[in-house]
Amino acid sequence: MPVQLRSIARAGAIALLALAACTHAIAADLPYWRTGLLQTGWGKKDGAPSSVYSMTQDSAGVLWFAARDGLYHFDGARFERADRVDGNPLLSPVTLCVDAYGDALWVGYQFGGVSVFEHGKARHYREAQGVPAGSIHHFGRTPKGAMWFSSSQGMHWLDGERWRQAGPQDGLPEGQTSAFNVLPDGSLLVYFPDGIYRSEPESHRFRRVLEQPGVEGGELRPDGTLVINSQLHGMQLFDPAKGTVAPFALHNGQLPMQGFAIDRRGALWVSIGNGVQLLDRDQRPQKTFTPAQGLVGKGFSSMLDDREGNMWLATEAGINRIRETRLTAIDLPVGMDAPSVVAGSDGMVWINNLKTQGAFDLPTFSLAADGTRTTTAIKKVSATYRHTDGTIWFATDKALWRRQGAQLQSWQRPADLGDKDTQAMTMDAQGTLWLSIIGKGIYGFRDGAWLARNGRSDLPKRTAVSLMTDAGGGVWFGYTENNLALLDHDKIRQFGAADGLEVGNILVMSRRGERLWVGGERGLAWFDGKRFATLHDADGKGFHGVSGIVETKDGELWLHDADGLVRIDAKALTGLRSGAAGLPAERFNYLDGHDGTPSQVRPVPTLVQATDGRLWYYTDSSVGWIDPAHIERNRRAPLAWVTALKTAQGSYLPGQGIALPPHTDNLEVDFTAAALSIPERTRFRFRLTGLDTAWRAAGSARQAFYTNLGPGDYRFEVVAANEDGVWSNTAGSIVFSIAPSPTQTIWFKLACGAAALAALYMLYRWRMAAATARIGERLRERALERERIARTLHDTFLQSLQGLMLRFDLIKKALPAADPAQQQIDKALQAADDVINEGRRQVLDLRVTNDYRGDLGAALADFGRETAQQHGVAFSLNTSGVPRPLAAMVQDEVFAIGREALFNAFRHAGGSEVAVDLDYSARAFGMTVRDNGKGVDQDVLAAGQRPGHWGLIGMRERAERIGGTLALDCSPTSGTRVCLRMPSHSAYASK
Repeated sequence: MPVQLRSIARAGAIALLALAACTHAIAADLPYWRTGLLQTGWGKKDGAPSSVYSMTQDSAGVLWFAARDGLYHFDGARFERADRVDGNPLLSPVTLCVDAYGDALWVGYQFGGVSVFEHGKARHYREAQGVPAGSIHHFGRTPKGAMWFSSSQGMHWLDGERWRQAGPQDGLPEGQTSAFNVLPDGSLLVYFPDGIYRSEPESHRFRRVLEQPGVEGGELRPDGTLVINSQLHGMQLFDPAKGTVAPFALHNGQLPMQGFAIDRRGALWVSIGNGVQLLDRDQRPQKTFTPAQGLVGKGFSSMLDDREGNMWLATEAGINRIRETRLTAIDLPVGMDAPSVVAGSDGMVWINNLKTQGAFDLPTFSLAADGTRTTTAIKKVSATYRHTDGTIWFATDKALWRRQGAQLQSWQRPADLGDKDTQAMTMDAQGTLWLSIIGKGIYGFRDGAWLARNGRSDLPKRTAVSLMTDAGGGVWFGYTENNLALLDHDKIRQFGAADGLEVGNILVMSRRGERLWVGGERGLAWFDGKRFATLHDADGKGFHGVSGIVETKDGELWLHDADGLVRIDAKALTGLRSGAAGLPAERFNYLDGHDGTPSQVRPVPTLVQATDGRLWYYTDSSVGWIDPAHIERNRRAPLAWVTALKTAQGSYLPGQGIALPPHTDNLEVDFTAAALSIPERTRFRFRLTGLDTAWRAAGSARQAFYTNLGPGDYRFEVVAANEDGVWSNTAGSIVFSIAPSPTQTIWFKLACGAAALAALYMLYRWRMAAATARIGERLRERALERERIARTLHDTFLQSLQGLMLRFDLIKKALPAADPAQQQIDKALQAADDVINEGRRQVLDLRVTNDYRGDLGAALADFGRETAQQHGVAFSLNTSGVPRPLAAMVQDEVFAIGREALFNAFRHAGGSEVAVDLDYSARAFGMTVRDNGKGVDQDVLAAGQRPGHWGLIGMRERAERIGGTLALDCSPTSGTRVCLRMPSHSAYASK
């Protein structure tokens, strides 16, 4: 924290306490500040606090501010006033100090009291816990974790759950103190009006180590010494190890100093009344920030180094951030608004100016790698060229200059060129310098002689915008409107839009190896030896206004376009041969320190590489550099977290056990991450487990919206990436559930499912009943048709055949008994009798009555008894299981099979007994017709039928038709068994 001079604090006691400081042990773990610094300020209009007494950074990376009007926090994107911390209320809105240790946030109040917020819980200390009623100024913690605070009542330390005062009994005088330091060994330095007191390490016993009135505070340096300020002696250097003081002089031009602070780099910051000054290692001004340059406020009251290496300054008007930029801009002379750069030797560059404005007739100067500047006599440079041998050429409106080694030489231009500027220059393999003069076209220069168009009549007469000589000695001429020419081996080759060139005015050309790059107002193109191809970045954004191109020795491609610098990795360029046009690109713009607009006319090119590898760029208002081999990266992964879940019913914080009511269809989730360096480039991804199957890219948005969410348990997760693409190690989350409405419960769904199944079953039953009725109707129609056919057969065919037999019988009787025809007629009558019997069987088969369908057993019993009486054979029918109705078609076929089997048994078996066994089991239906006769011949079994008879085949076909199986088992000693079996689901009629 900064030390404030007593004279500034005389406005009142509260202001004095606010401006006094307590600093912690520091270490120079960062390199000293470079010159490329960017200041950003936030004032009241941005929601930032003013009159900040103290500030800190917590373990999540969030900045906290104890201000006159309350406690604030900042995540890099938004300031918010905090009435609660993790849902826990503050003791008072009037806070005076805030500090963070580990995961705990400590808050001290103007009118007494201390709060500790940690892991979602709060501990409050009041007078009952030993905290005085006066103001709490600052906190401190020793390396072993002992907590201290300074207040209007002196120094206090935490002993278990109670605060103890360190007073005269501990070696300290009575009275208030506001400033103290914690040293690396765990001892404290406390500042009282009569001097400095030091405790033993990790102890509350003190002794005075410096007897000097008026010491107001001190700032610890990385070497363990302190810079203290005394009303009597000014700034001094105090060595706590020796207890000695020495003078400490500033070399800042005697500017008034109103306060100072030392950061962890060891740099001294000085509040100078109307701004802030950063001093270099020699305590000389390195950078000054004033309100005219954008500083919010006039001087700082509190200072903080954040963990990303940024410096935060709190002023009376707001908050300021100062950070290093990746592009390092140099300080230019006042009035240099058209600069250009050309590389020299040993990392040196030459900086030129094109325009002259009255007194600002600024000459070219060299800038060495160590910062040394040397002025030359060259002025108003419009074009430069550095040859491969290190020779540098400067073109002005009056002369042509050459810097070769340490020698500088000039030649006057021809009178006919007037004061026309030179647009571009290059040198060919023969040592001729080619120049493009505005309004005059191409000129050649060699050995002091000038030659228009260099003696070539085939060159275009117009002015070339850019010139380049490639490694093969070819000279390239870039013109306006997509026109390009190549002079190679004494031949001119023209290129244009027909060759794929679409960059507009050709501002720059560059070639390294086999790749030729062309940049212009409308983009970037590369030449593969045959055609040009226009390129863009991986997001489809083009490179517009490309006026500088450098391909480094490592294969990286760097561009300078209208938005800033562009870096394309060497790996991305490997796909060019395969037709890739989208190149992953890293952009360096105003957020990285790029200021101004690069030239789109002259001087060009606006990007060059120095011999030490640094890339130098220039715009209409700045000159700067970047080292491609040493780009500063932010390796710290940001921590993302959910700030709130919002629905129509209200807002919820994480960790509350959120149970949302039914029909919470739409919700909003707010989230953030503490990314303080370049928050504009922070990117987020999120997912909702229970809905999302993959991470969603949110870009820079810090909100997610979901609609039409159903009931269930959900977990929202979010991660963030910083400006260098480093993603969070863990995801921030919030868990919630949405209760189902009565119509969304599992029981309601089961009931609906059951109702649907019942409806489907009823529909099935209705369909089955309708189908059964249709089948029954068709069966009735078939039965009637069969009965009609049976009557017709009986009344016509069989009766006619019977009459025919009677006529043959009369003929037989009329023949003599010994007539040979008698025997032939007997055979014919026997055959006719067989036909009549078969016909009667078929008639019986056709005449299946409805009564038979109702009771299979009764039908078979009737047929069996009747047939048994005709043949004088015993008959029986046996039933097992509970008789069940068979399906109508099944019963017809089963009856036909049983009747055929009975008929065969009575007629052919020759036994004394025939029986039928019906088996009504739950799994299958079975019917067996058996006899005790002589069995069936093996030849018949093998053939499957008797010659001229189709009974066995018919039975098998009927069985297959209804899904059953028919088996025939016979033996000469045990008779014949005809067995029919079929599954129950096919046999029985549905209920």
